[in-house]
Amino acid sequence: MNRVLIATADLAYEQRIRKAFNGELNGELERWLDADLLVGDPDRTMQELVGFGSEVVVFGPDVPIDDALAVAKQFDLRHPGISVIITAEPTPKILQQALHVGVRGVLSPKASFSDVRKELQRAAAVADEHRANRPPTTVAGRRPSGQVITVLAPKGGSGKTLIASNLAVGLARVHPGEVVLVDLDLQFGDITNALNLIPQHGMGDLAQSVGEIDSATIKVILTPRGDDLFVLCAPDAPAQGEEITADRVERVLRQLAADFRYVVVDTAAGLTEHTLSALEVATDLVLVCDLAVASVRGLRKVIGALDQLDMTNQMRHVVLNRADSNVGLNPSEVPGTLGHRIDLKLSSSRAVPLSMNQGTPIIEASPRSPVAKQLGELVGRFAEVPVAKRGRRS
Repeated sequence: MNRVLIATADLAYEQRIRKAFNGELNGELERWLDADLLVGDPDRTMQELVGFGSEVVVFGPDVPIDDALAVAKQFDLRHPGISVIITAEPTPKILQQALHVGVRGVLSPKASFSDVRKELQRAAAVADEHRANRPPTTVAGRRPSGQVITVLAPKGGSGKTLIASNLAVGLARVHPGEVVLVDLDLQFGDITNALNLIPQHGMGDLAQSVGEIDSATIKVILTPRGDDLFVLCAPDAPAQGEEITADRVERVLRQLAADFRYVVVDTAAGLTEHTLSALEVATDLVLVCDLAVASVRGLRKVIGALDQLDMTNQMRHVVLNRADSNVGLNPSEVPGTLGHRIDLKLSSSRAVPLSMNQGTPIIEASPRSPVAKQLGELVGRFAEVPVAKRGRRS
């Protein structure tokens, strides 16, 4: 176990951590808390904690959650090789906030000794991986070299996989061999069916891997679709998806962005922790809904959540699928509800489900159909050819 620093004034909490390891930590664990320093300046606090030379920093239950998150953010930006754990009840809100600032774990104050031990060991392993093979970043710290286009929808059935698969295939036509499609619906991903692939490897292989995540490692598990497109497929079994950490997802996407011109990411419905990791890396977001009231309202909530999480640097492209459906909601009403204009409308077509069932993207199966041409316009927003204007963030 790597050196552990506990930021807490609670001696009983320190003893609880030691008991979880049956005394194995010995001199590898220290306790520190300077309440005035902690509240005063997150950056200065981070520098103080770095001076201990620890690989894992645990904020105890007595540390205010906002202060712990503020310091954790500084660690993630400047010392990502040090894992930070906060002690709090892991509510959805806390988990989202923690993931956004790079926290490696949220530990319940009532966690069992076994859970405490597992969480700290996992954090130590993450710290080792970061120090061994942290992908390079820009001066700003967050922007990958390639373009990462994350396709997101609040609910299933909105057309997310249709859009992601056709977008990737369309981009690969323009830039063959320079596009990778990632199926990040780790439990029920359907990209293999949409593209008629039989993968030998996929994201499930990363669940068992404990070594470095480098270019060679990832390219081995990619599935080629002809000579133009590569696909990182979802695991075969849902249980494998649960073993893939959000941190690992982010590192994989950053490495892919270093190797490919375009990385297209198909996500699970809603805002999962893996999707939030993809958003951290994304340069562009394709936000999808249809004319169902629940879908429109759901996307409004997603946009609001992204704003609250300060995820506003990505270019946003809103796509209204099945925009000509007669379901009682007028497409002209959607922008006002969303607070964002509609960048692209897709028509309904019986050819779409047929193409999905056959495993042939609609832009290949029916290239002259209205929906295929509309998807071609979406490709033109990203392809480096003068097909259409790039989108602008509203």
